[in-house]
This record gives sequence, C-alpha cells and structure tokens, in this order.
Amino acid sequence: MVAVDTLADLEPGSELLRVLRPLRDEALVGGDAFREHEVYARFFELLPLGNRAEDFGVALRAIQESKAICDQTGYDAFYAGLPASWRDLFHRRFYEARARLRQSDLDRWLALHLPYPDLVAALERHRGEGVPAVATAKDSQSVDLLLTELGLKNLFDPRFVLDKETGVEKTIHLGELQRRTGAPFADITFIDDKLNHLVKVAGLGVRCVLAGWGFNTDREHVEARRLGFEVAHLDDLDKTVFKGE
Repeated sequence: MVAVDTLADLEPGSELLRVLRPLRDEALVGGDAFREHEVYARFFELLPLGNRAEDFGVALRAIQESKAICDQTGYDAFYAGLPASWRDLFHRRFYEARARLRQSDLDRWLALHLPYPDLVAALERHRGEGVPAVATAKDSQSVDLLLTELGLKNLFDPRFVLDKETGVEKTIHLGELQRRTGAPFADITFIDDKLNHLVKVAGLGVRCVLAGWGFNTDREHVEARRLGFEVAHLDDLDKTVFKGE
C-alpha cells in the first residue's frame, strides 16, 4: 500500500498504477483477494531479493518494465541500473507516505502488519534465556508501535532495538549489537526472512537462520539449505531457533 502511494507520488503517469490502485484500495478496506493477482504475486517473488524501502520501488519498476528477474544476481544488476537519485528519493518518500498513513489511521496501519502468534508465544516461553534484539530497516517509531501492539515491548531492552538509522547493512547492525552486548559473534543467532541478509552477515561468524515465514519462498528455502543455513518454521521454533532449551 505504501509502496503504491510512493510510486504514485514519484511517477503519477505510470501505467502500472491502473492495476495497483484497485489492489491498494482492496487492501485498505481489509480485503485479501488482491493476493491472488498476478502483479501481487510477481511483487511478492521480488521482495526477498531486496533490502530496504527503496527496494519496494525497484520491484515495482521491474514489474512496470516487464523485466525477467529470477535470482539475486539479476535483481542486483537491475537495482544498480536505476539512478541512485531515484532510489534515494523513493526511500525518502516511502517513509513520508508510511508516516502519513500511520498518523491518519493508526489502526489500519497496524492491521497491515500480520502478526505471527507462534513466534510471539515462543519468545515469551524463552524469556530470560538470552538477550533478544531487533535489527531492522524500519524507523524507530514504527518498531516501537509494533512491539507495543504485539505486547512485546517489555521483552526488548531499548539499547538492543536497532532501527534503520543504525546503518544500511545488517552487518552494521550486528557489529553494533556485538559492541553493545559484548557477546562474541559466535554466540549471536541472527534470524531474518531475507536470505541475502544471511549471506552478508555469515562472514561475521554468527549463527544464521532463515525465517521460513514472511517475505521468502521455496526458492530461498532451497538455496539457504544449500548454503548451510538452517530454515526455521513457526511450528518448530523450539528445536530450530532455541535448540530445545
């Protein structure tokens, strides 16, 4: 929804908006039939290959230009081929559009973030067994609101909630987290639903686990296992993430 609003702001004449606007309106009123639309399906396929807010725009541009992108290499090449000024502008306008939606209709904004009850329950079960942390490309206000909505705010020490201002790459987030906690990288478990994040941070020596929910597909699951990463699912978190502790 926010990505559609941002594209409309930057490229009001885009032909893709004729398809996207009805899908956006349906999502806004709580419908979910839009998930069956071919454009949404293509968008969902591309999302795991991106990292930050501008990647929503990159994915939409790829669809708009009918680019055949099937893997990370192809996506990275298309990303690099777009003007950096356009990517930076989309990034900034995306957060402005998100803030407008959040401020105008907080309940609707919260409803767009699907909770994962099994994950919340697992975090509660294992409270006190480690130091939970957040490393995200979201802004701090959004993170605070979402943790509050999920009833998890008191589970996270604010010192270990690192938002988009920490840095562009998750390696920066984890480096800062290691500095703040003093924990060796080998004692840190990094869980993310983006395989490309795991690939980048693996060199730090952290334990990498692909979240088998969120923005990834069987394509990422297969590749993660090939690379030696564990894949966790919501029904096996005690075994895969917490190792039966």
